[in-house]
Amino acid sequence: MKTSPWLAAAALLSAPAALAVPMYALNNLGSTDADTLIMFDSTNPSGYTTIGSTGVSGIGFGGLDFDASGNLWAYASFYRATGGAAAGLYRIDVNTGAATLQGTASNQSLQDIAYNPVNGRLYGVNTQRQYKTTTLYEIDTVTGDVIARGTFSGIPASHTISGFGIDSRGTCYLQDAENRAIYVADDGLNLTTLYSLDELDTFGSQGMTIDWSRDDQGYHAAVGRGDFPNYFSTINSFNIDGSEYLLGGSFGPNSPDGIPPVQPGDIAIMPVPAPGGAVILAALPLLSRRRRA
Repeated sequence: MKTSPWLAAAALLSAPAALAVPMYALNNLGSTDADTLIMFDSTNPSGYTTIGSTGVSGIGFGGLDFDASGNLWAYASFYRATGGAAAGLYRIDVNTGAATLQGTASNQSLQDIAYNPVNGRLYGVNTQRQYKTTTLYEIDTVTGDVIARGTFSGIPASHTISGFGIDSRGTCYLQDAENRAIYVADDGLNLTTLYSLDELDTFGSQGMTIDWSRDDQGYHAAVGRGDFPNYFSTINSFNIDGSEYLLGGSFGPNSPDGIPPVQPGDIAIMPVPAPGGAVILAALPLLSRRRRA
């Protein structure tokens, strides 16, 4: 796939930061009006296989993550026809791709979701651009109810959060498509810039995840503009200590009109039993250290 000169040069200078891991994504593109579940090697996205349709007509999923038991959760974020806000927690069958509604108790739209291995809870984020705020929500996996847990601070007033991940310590990471940055949270909800991605022209539906059960490697599903009329859709990796962000493989090749075959609404990695699992579960819960809104 043809990309911008900066992307091409950076890709040549970069090497994979972590071992290949099986990764799942919900593809917002396709010939039907339902997203499809795909699976691929994190170092070779172009070799992806389509597992099957979610079967949820007209809905685009923007959130996807596994819990510690291997359950795959997805969150409806937008209506495919209009782009308007949608809502609802779904459980995904990893063998068929079929999505089963768990609940829509709150009707709260979320851009991305992430599982916290410290306290065993599922969280989501939502940016309200008219109010210039991004709120952290806790998701009840039984009812689908969504409860506000606080508002993030320390980021530009105008921002668009489209990626969200949590590491093995319960630390939050957010990706801002508008300001081309990845942020990390302190012990509260205050964010600081971990990476500035000024040359990466990202936009729209993307996703982020942290491989908390293996090595805390971060992954960013970057969708954006390359050389006109081409767009890019890549799986990039980053170290959570801020030391390195690496461009990865693409979902290409593009169609003749420059569109990649995959636009991942979000990405997720099935966890493995962690040697330090007992230590992780004994750690303080994420929200016990947070400022409440």
